[in-house]
Amino acid sequence: MAKNDFKLLISLDDRIIAEDIQSVLDRFEIYTMLDSDNPASSVLNAYLGSNPYEEINIIINSNDYQRALEILNDSPYRELFENK
Repeated sequence: MAKNDFKLLISLDDRIIAEDIQSVLDRFEIYTMLDSDNPASSVLNAYLGSNPYEEINIIINSNDYQRALEILNDSPYRELFENK
């Protein structure tokens, strides 16, 4: 799959919400990748209890983009996707 086959769904600063959105989409067989600008933040949180800032990009296959928006507009996260 070529790099241009992927599309950014949303950028968030909350890993828990990003993972929950990922879980919602997984139930509909829409697979996602989480890309962090600070991958060490998960380790720091686990060992030190601190939660450093990180931006998390949720990336999906471009063919699944519209379907993902429809699913998420009917989810508790619809406010994040209303303008997309």
